[in-house]
Amino acid sequence: MKTKIIILLLSIFTFSSCKDYLDINADPYLPQQGPPHLYIPQVLYAMAEGPMFDARFIGFYTQNFHWSGAAYNYDLHGSPKQILTTLGLNSNQTWRNHYWSIGSNLNQVELQAKQRGLSKYVGISKAIRAWSWLTATSQFGEMPFDEAWDNTKTKFKYNTQEQIFAGIEKLTDEAIAELSNPQGTEDTALPSGDLLYGGDAQKWIRFAYAVKARLAHRYSNKRNYNPARVIEMADKAFANNTENATIKFTNLATDISDRFSFMGPTRANFGNARASKMIVELMNGTHFGGNVDPRIDLMLPKSPDGQFRGVEVGIGVPTGQTAAFPQLYGKYIFQNTAPYPLMTYAEMQFIKAEAAFKQNNRELARTALINGIKAHAEQVGGVTVANMDAFIARAIPAAAQIELKHIMSQKYIALYGNTHETWVDLRRYAYDPTVFMGYQMPTVFPSNNQGKPVQRCHPTSFSEEDWNRENLEAVGGMALDYHIKPVWFSIKD
Repeated sequence: MKTKIIILLLSIFTFSSCKDYLDINADPYLPQQGPPHLYIPQVLYAMAEGPMFDARFIGFYTQNFHWSGAAYNYDLHGSPKQILTTLGLNSNQTWRNHYWSIGSNLNQVELQAKQRGLSKYVGISKAIRAWSWLTATSQFGEMPFDEAWDNTKTKFKYNTQEQIFAGIEKLTDEAIAELSNPQGTEDTALPSGDLLYGGDAQKWIRFAYAVKARLAHRYSNKRNYNPARVIEMADKAFANNTENATIKFTNLATDISDRFSFMGPTRANFGNARASKMIVELMNGTHFGGNVDPRIDLMLPKSPDGQFRGVEVGIGVPTGQTAAFPQLYGKYIFQNTAPYPLMTYAEMQFIKAEAAFKQNNRELARTALINGIKAHAEQVGGVTVANMDAFIARAIPAAAQIELKHIMSQKYIALYGNTHETWVDLRRYAYDPTVFMGYQMPTVFPSNNQGKPVQRCHPTSFSEEDWNRENLEAVGGMALDYHIKPVWFSIKD
């Protein structure tokens, strides 16, 4: 949004020969705008970068991990305003990426694609934009939607989350329509830029349906929630793990950001994070009938004595026991070249299982639950089918005994490290420990919380506090307790 202000200021300085003067910058032999496929890799990386950056804060809210020291602000559900005079970049990289790294680049993709008659790009762009809107509004609540990227404005009014959800639905419909019947010529360069699906329109259609499944499920606290539609959308989404939307890091690029995952040891962003007591006890048999999950060795770090230990919320590593609580690095997504999952087949199955449970269709709920567990085990890799089948047979009850806690706690395991969607689920259920087994509220909240849990992140100060303050104030965003204001999807009606 600052770019728009800069452009406006530049336009004030006019000269009679301005056009001729500026023409010296137009090189007829050098394109001023790149072809659309060149924008896609940066967009895809930015889709992962936002959630990975913000996991440094949201991951403590979700209790995927805890800080090694005691009374850490984010372990206690605090906001950046509790410890910083300005928001800086804490917990709002997703905001910046949505409007700039993703949004502005997609504007160029669509512009260039339309000029060249390459409608497949338009469909891909709309599918990504829908994903980005849903990711961002779920984290921040109200956002500028109708006026976003309007270059005639320097201030941008916020839309309600309900309005944004309607816009996302429209975007996914348009994406599917564009991808189902692409017009114009086929761009042979698209596969080289589309590092996610290689230009495969059918996989992008499934991606769009995965966004639809997430979106339809966001209404779970609303009277118009339709579990049958959620199941329908999930069934039209990913068919198996080969269609997962994952961002890969190969250690082949020259830039460290492209070579290594933000979650890995070389980037060194989670050095003070330790596995939580919650995730350890979900996998060591505490909550599943004493049955140790075969995935635990591949996902969580082990102490030198061979035991798995987790830090309690707000407590930190006990004095003198540093070695007993190792860093997360070297396991699962906390590796340099581990792919980062944006959306997966396993997640779609857990969404389907929850929707079926709400329909009181326990057989379907159990089937989808087991499909989700198996898909995630395959995604983790290194777990034998026999060992996973044996665990499921012992730990997952018969259909008649399936409870919501079985579905949501297994989904929690499958989304471990993908903290954004786990935080969505926790807020949908008001952090209920009977639904998310082992979740514990901090015994003391920061002063700005007024004894309440966190519900949203603050938007970045650079665009909103500095340049768009009056519209941020209109939705309450300048208040020190804005982070405890519930987002619309979490409110029951």
